[in-house]
Amino acid sequence: MPSAHQDFPRFFEALSDPKWFTSWQGDVLRQSAPRWQSKPYRFTGVGSLLAGARWSVRWLIPAVYASTDPDTLSAEAFSKGRRYGWSAFDFKTQLIVAMHWQLQAVVNLTTSAALQGLGVKKSDILACDWDAEQSAGKEPVTQAIARAAFENFAEGLVVPSARHRGGVNIVYYPAHRRDGTAIKTLDEASIPFVHGL
Repeated sequence: MPSAHQDFPRFFEALSDPKWFTSWQGDVLRQSAPRWQSKPYRFTGVGSLLAGARWSVRWLIPAVYASTDPDTLSAEAFSKGRRYGWSAFDFKTQLIVAMHWQLQAVVNLTTSAALQGLGVKKSDILACDWDAEQSAGKEPVTQAIARAAFENFAEGLVVPSARHRGGVNIVYYPAHRRDGTAIKTLDEASIPFVHGL
């Protein structure tokens, strides 16, 4: 496990106040290998659990990521290839699924009030090289904020995209699904069933 970020206690205390939790609803897009979009595996969050991600701690927090528009989705999906060079992974079959999410208790980090409440700047979270810090055994600031939200039982986060200026991503923590939450695919009949192995 990584060493905890020095500001985690402050983040945890701030997010223990329920005033930072709000509802969110809207249409989103997800892109991944077809088997992870198949209904039995769609909301496990296992990918981020095994690998870690900007807003989820490896081996600790299962999370499901989505974008609120196609441009942001594309920028997020191909960010590593654009930065480090294209690989065989970038040419594997991907499936895009549109959904409507209605979440009950998220922390909206696209608002200046929430960022001020945490004592962080938008530029700090956008510039965070979470992958490098995770590889170095450190908890990145974004993962520390995510862990503070998760340990206060947030259902997810609304976050600015670090890959597409003005873009917004939604991070859903399925382990903390609340009563009243609704997640619906917009064209379920067109999504193929794929076995996990």
